[in-house]
Amino acid sequence: MFFLMPQWQGSPSARAMQLAEGADLLREDLPASALREVPVPLEAGDAMGTPVARLSSLVRAREAARTAIEPALADGRAPIIVGGDCATSLPGLEATARSVDRLAVLWFDAHADLQHPSTSPSGSASGMTLRHALGDGSPDLVAAPTIAADDVTLIGARALDPEEADELERLGIAVLHADAAETGADSLRSAILERIAGADGVYIHVDLDVLDPAEFGSVHSPVPFGLSVAQLTDAIRAAVAEVPLAGAAICEFAPADSHRAAEDLPTVLRTLAALTSGTGSRPAQAGAA
Repeated sequence: MFFLMPQWQGSPSARAMQLAEGADLLREDLPASALREVPVPLEAGDAMGTPVARLSSLVRAREAARTAIEPALADGRAPIIVGGDCATSLPGLEATARSVDRLAVLWFDAHADLQHPSTSPSGSASGMTLRHALGDGSPDLVAAPTIAADDVTLIGARALDPEEADELERLGIAVLHADAAETGADSLRSAILERIAGADGVYIHVDLDVLDPAEFGSVHSPVPFGLSVAQLTDAIRAAVAEVPLAGAAICEFAPADSHRAAEDLPTVLRTLAALTSGTGSRPAQAGAA
């Protein structure tokens, strides 16, 4: 089940509204029968006296997403959130964490998304998403339930600030660097399969800036030396063939113009196809017979 969530308020970019435009393009290519739209406030919102920019709109959008996702989970359908900034991944991650005994999390992202509200240079929630999922940060956005650091694998990260690097080390989060993938798709695939072995379900977060800018340019913060499209989709297909997909998010599709949109939209659709390629159904709810 696809959930179109054109949230832009979590982005630090001055061109954040391009995310809503990217969502409009995705709407045209997703099957209407399997698509639900998550209402996102039109207004920017305010910080509500916190360091988190536009927090009021983010809280409203998150609640709307939670409400939309629950029926899909109850029907055994894996929620796939598309069309917004990285903070859109949080409600889907929360929902799947509640429904799976052991959830493996694959975080494909050029950034670690581990910034803390008190020290974030931008105050944008997008850069705090994984921190909130792990149980730290703004009380209004901290996940319920949280995920375990031992079950998280950060893949393709290559633009970390010092605090994020310290947090990765403190938590012991496994990191598969983009340059490690140069040894070939088999090496990356094997490392991922080792990380998710024994899990009851896998949640896959894809910030499209994990891709190398030479292959994909419709993001606000391109970072050189990323994964190829083939490496990304091969890794995802291998993961969902091994462990049932419990949920996913594809974030940060922000084409600058129609030419760039036409060039890059097929890559987003190819990534969606990889996510839905698994033969297994979503795992049963935690505690189910």
